[in-house]
Amino acid sequence: MPIPVNCPCGTGSPYEMCCGMYHNNPGTAPTAETLMRSRYTAFAIGDFEYVAKTQKLQDEPGQAATDIQDSNEHTKWIKLEVNATEDGLEKDKTGIVAFSAHFKEGKHIGRLSERSVFKKIKGQWFYISGEHDVQKNTPLINSDAMKVGRNDPCLCGSGKKFKKCCAAA
Repeated sequence: MPIPVNCPCGTGSPYEMCCGMYHNNPGTAPTAETLMRSRYTAFAIGDFEYVAKTQKLQDEPGQAATDIQDSNEHTKWIKLEVNATEDGLEKDKTGIVAFSAHFKEGKHIGRLSERSVFKKIKGQWFYISGEHDVQKNTPLINSDAMKVGRNDPCLCGSGKKFKKCCAAA
């Protein structure tokens, strides 16, 4: 997938000045929330190697990038909302980030709500586990920040015009 101009994580910053920095240097995210945002962006742009490098799953410690890619090949990530954080700052050893990630699969949209657990190991943040709920066919709430014209770049970060991407469904 082409690299988007604006970062899919929702900060409004250019990709290269936001999550792109961490994708180019895995292990450098300073906080649990920053790691979570960069992992979301990696899912959104198809950088599954980064996703695999930034996790130490309790249930599947050997999960490979190809496994992650296979389970996400039909999912287009549209919007991220960070709902809450607990700890996870630079001085902390653990952190929790609650978020909602809106997605599209075929003609259906949905929302993944998750409470992710992160742990800092030897100075590097890792995703450890998460409790999640998937709601299918949810309405995507359009905020002013999401207003997009038919000829504007799509919010999902595909690089296509909105009318040829998410609006085509």
